Amino acid sequence: MRISIKWTFSAVLIVILVVVVYAWFTISDTQQSVERETGRITQIQYEALDHLGAQTTYYTSLPASSLMFDNAISDLTSLLNPVVENKNGQSSYYAVFATIIDANARVWVATVNSEYTQLELGDKPFFDRSKEKQTIESVDENWFKKNIADRRMPVTADGLQKVVTKSGEETDLMIRQYMQKIEGNGELQGFLIVGYSLEGLKQEIDSVRAQGEVRQEEAIQRSIWLALIAVIVGIVIAGIQAVLVTRNIKKLSKVTYMIAGGDLQVRSDIKSSDEIGQLGEQFNVMADRVQELMAETEQKAMLQKEVDIARDIQATLMPPQGYAQCGPVQLTGFFQPASECGGDFWSYHQLADGSVLLTIGDVTGHGVPSAMITACAKSALDTLLNISGGAIELTQLMSSLNASIYQAAKRTLFMTFQAIRISPDGRFAEIVNAGHNFPLLIHNREVRSQVVRGERLGDQEFVRYEKIQINLSRGDMFFLFTDGLTEYANENGVEYGEKRLRRIIGQCGDSDVNEAMSFLWNDFVNFCGSAPQNDDITLMFVKV
Repeated sequence: MRISIKWTFSAVLIVILVVVVYAWFTISDTQQSVERETGRITQIQYEALDHLGAQTTYYTSLPASSLMFDNAISDLTSLLNPVVENKNGQSSYYAVFATIIDANARVWVATVNSEYTQLELGDKPFFDRSKEKQTIESVDENWFKKNIADRRMPVTADGLQKVVTKSGEETDLMIRQYMQKIEGNGELQGFLIVGYSLEGLKQEIDSVRAQGEVRQEEAIQRSIWLALIAVIVGIVIAGIQAVLVTRNIKKLSKVTYMIAGGDLQVRSDIKSSDEIGQLGEQFNVMADRVQELMAETEQKAMLQKEVDIARDIQATLMPPQGYAQCGPVQLTGFFQPASECGGDFWSYHQLADGSVLLTIGDVTGHGVPSAMITACAKSALDTLLNISGGAIELTQLMSSLNASIYQAAKRTLFMTFQAIRISPDGRFAEIVNAGHNFPLLIHNREVRSQVVRGERLGDQEFVRYEKIQINLSRGDMFFLFTDGLTEYANENGVEYGEKRLRRIIGQCGDSDVNEAMSFLWNDFVNFCGSAPQNDDITLMFVKV
């Protein structure tokens, strides 16, 4: 579904919801208003009627006492007739009947409003205008006990009474009765009862309710018209807004499609101050950044290619890894850089006199800069050996290498280095050291460090180095290494260490160089686990 349709549909739903809520509140308010109005009218009318009924029965009962004492029935009738005269036909209430009953439920006199021809009190006929005798001797005893005998005076009672109108229509009329005792000389003579019709009040309340229903219908009609107008206006506004918004979104989508197709020069031209405009600006910033990243990626690819070439060149500077036989020794070497290019270096040469020259070095750090210093050292070493024909002294060789590294690195990088020359018959070895890890000699399973000290290559311009000479026996084995081995830390941060190294290689005295290398490397890998490598590692086993 298109965004504009979704937007319009959502806006219409919201408008309809608002209108429905408004209509519900309006109708509810109207109903509450009608209830309040009917309650108010009912309370006012009842209060007025109660006042009238109490006053009427009280003042009428005063002269009735003496008339009853004199048994003046006609005078009693004349006393009650004005009470039931309906002089105001528009009144909400009027007296339907008035009667005087003694304490034995015997009716003395009764008058009924001229609007009615018959009246019952309880289940017993009370008045019949069509008969010559309009009253009966007594009223229904149940009605009498319920409404009079068991109550204190004055009392009020409501109830339906059956009546017949002048037109002959029989109906139940809601009558509110007010009763007052008639007393004389401290004795109870009877009761005065006046019944008022509540039909007018009911009609007035029905009228108010009818008006409320009309108001409700009008409110519903207003809500419907309001809903129609709001929906139409909402559709128009939402449609216009959707077109304005989706137009910019379409522009942005088109630009995105073009950039995805490879056109990195295209930019959005959205002129808007809302979020879409901000998105367009951010999109342009992103496109600029993508273009920059593409250029950077291209440069990194070129640099990576150059690094790969440098790694390949560095690989040619070192002898092949694995087993080799050179003069009186067997040897194997291993090199694993921490990055594309390493700063470690190892080599071996058989000199013209049949002796073997072993060299190992470690440039501070790793990577391309260290690899360049390594290449410099390799080139200087090869040059010195070629010029001297292999007859150069180790101390002079080390001094010359120091001068070369000093000139090449300008004291920004340094190199530890070690050179060992083993005699043609394998009976002795000369060792010179430039700050490198001391070589380890394994003799009859005993591991001894060959302590030779000297300054690092490139640290000072002019340095004199010293050498030592040691005797060798058949089966003696040298182990040469860089600190990337002993300083390698496992997942727990524990370094491999020279102590563990001595213990492991001490078990390799009777092994050949390949077995010794495999044994050491398996132990090293198991110790380090998956911990990352942070420095180059170079290992050499050399057996006489």
